[in-house]
Amino acid sequence: MNNFLKIRSGAINLVADTLQSNKISGKILYVSDSVVDGLYGQTVKNQIKTVGILKEEKVDNNTISYAMSVAERAIATDIECIVAMGGGKVLDVCKYAAFIAKIPILSIPTTIANDGIASPIAVLKRQDFKPKSLGCAVPTMVLLDVNVVLSGPLEHIKAGIGDTISNYMALMDWEYAASCGKDKMNGYAFLMSQSALDALINTNYNEICPEFIEVLANSMIMSGIAMDFAGSSRPVSGSEHLFSHALDYYAKTQNLHGIQVALGTVATLKIIGRDYSKVGSYLKKFDVGISPKAMGIDKEMFVYCFKQAAQMRKNRYTYLDDCDLSTQTLERVYNEINEEF
Repeated sequence: MNNFLKIRSGAINLVADTLQSNKISGKILYVSDSVVDGLYGQTVKNQIKTVGILKEEKVDNNTISYAMSVAERAIATDIECIVAMGGGKVLDVCKYAAFIAKIPILSIPTTIANDGIASPIAVLKRQDFKPKSLGCAVPTMVLLDVNVVLSGPLEHIKAGIGDTISNYMALMDWEYAASCGKDKMNGYAFLMSQSALDALINTNYNEICPEFIEVLANSMIMSGIAMDFAGSSRPVSGSEHLFSHALDYYAKTQNLHGIQVALGTVATLKIIGRDYSKVGSYLKKFDVGISPKAMGIDKEMFVYCFKQAAQMRKNRYTYLDDCDLSTQTLERVYNEINEEF
C-alpha cells in the first residue's frame, strides 16, 4: 500500500485517487453513521462508484458483536476494502472489522477527539456496555480534511488537544515503570510519542485554525504510530488514562475521553508533586476546560475513581501504584483544580 496519508483542506475529494493508487477495486464497503452520511456521504460514495462496486453499512452502535458482524459481512460477500467515515465509534468498529476480515481500510475522520484516528487499538463496548480496548491494525489509508474537522463540534477538537497533551503523563509513567523494573522501554515508540507531544505543545498557533488542525492531526497520527511500534498503548496511556477508564466504568456522567485524560494528567501531576504549569497553561490557552465540577464529577466520585484507577489495568504500572492516594490528598487536588481551571 502507498499514498496512505493526506492531511489538508479538500482531502475528502481524494477518495477515488487514493483507492486507485492502492489498486483497490471490486466491492467496497462504505461505512458511516446517518448524520455524517447526510453531510458528506454523497461526496464519498460518488467517488467510490468510479472505482468499484459500492456497498453500504450504517453504524448505530459500537459493540464488539456489531463490529464482528461487519467483519462477517465483509468476509462473506468478498468485500475488498472498507471506507470508514465518521468519528471514533465508526472508525473503531471499522478498524476492528477490517482487522478481523484481513482487508485494507481507508479511514476518513470527521472529528479528532482522540488519537484513535490512526491507532492500532479499537475501543468497543462489551455485552454490559462497558468499554474494552482491543488490538487491531493501523488504518491502511487516512484522509483527514481540515475543513470537515473545523466544521464539527469545537469540543471535539479540544478533546483531541487534551488526548495528545496526556502523552506528557503517559511518558513519565512509562519511564517510571521501566526504572522500577516493571516494564520494558521501547526507545522508538517513546521518541515518537514525545515527538507528537512536542509538535503540539511547541506550536506557534494560539487559536484553533486550519494550520493548527494540521499540527494536531499530525500529532495524533504520530501517537498512533508510537502505539504500533510499542505493540500496545503504553506510549500514550498511563495513570491519566487509568483514571479516565475508572470514570467510564463508575461515573454516571460521561465526558469526552480527551477531556477526561487531560484532567487526569493535571491531577496526577499534582498528586505526585510535579510541575504541571506547562500542561495547564497550554490547556488554558485553547480553553480546554478540565474543572471536574463543571464536568459533573463530584468530589466523592473523583476520589473513588483515582483510588480504583490502578485496578483498571493491573499490568499497567504507573505512579498511581506507589503515590499518596489518601482521601485528604485527593480532595485537596479536586478543590485546587476546580479553583484553577
